[in-house]
Amino acid sequence: MKKLFLLLIFLSSVLSLPAQSRVSDYIRRSNRSAKISLPAYRSRLSREYRLSSRVLDQCYRKCGRNWGNVGLALEISRASGRSIMDVCDYYSRYHSRGWDHILHHIGIRPGLGAYRSFYSRIGVPGKYWFECDDDAEEAYHKHMKKRYKHAKKQYKKWHDDDDDDDDDDDDDDD
Repeated sequence: MKKLFLLLIFLSSVLSLPAQSRVSDYIRRSNRSAKISLPAYRSRLSREYRLSSRVLDQCYRKCGRNWGNVGLALEISRASGRSIMDVCDYYSRYHSRGWDHILHHIGIRPGLGAYRSFYSRIGVPGKYWFECDDDAEEAYHKHMKKRYKHAKKQYKKWHDDDDDDDDDDDDDDD
């Protein structure tokens, strides 16, 4: 009986790994979209879920100041039929236990319609609205390139590369 119990625990943990992976991938992609262009990301959230900026800001504060968590909470709200504030309250209470616990509490479990609709929305990269806008991504990379060039210039200004003192072995001993 003990071996059967351990086998069931092992199987349940192994079967939940792909779901955890999809949730973390969704959060990572959402955070990347928000990092590239936060105004565009926020406007997409507002349009997709028909929410005001004030509600988005409240969700952001309740969801650990993480835009990926906000996007996931909005998807959970859509799939479960609960209000976004209820989902954010669940997150603020149970975030230490992880999103799987929150999903289970809200009623998104394997075998239910909400489970399938939720994972079909978050499981396929780039299938829905959260794809990065190419122009915003290009602007972000240009900005980062400028920052790198500026930092490199400052480094060269403050760190003289010519090594003619006698503190190491790489000097030429003619």
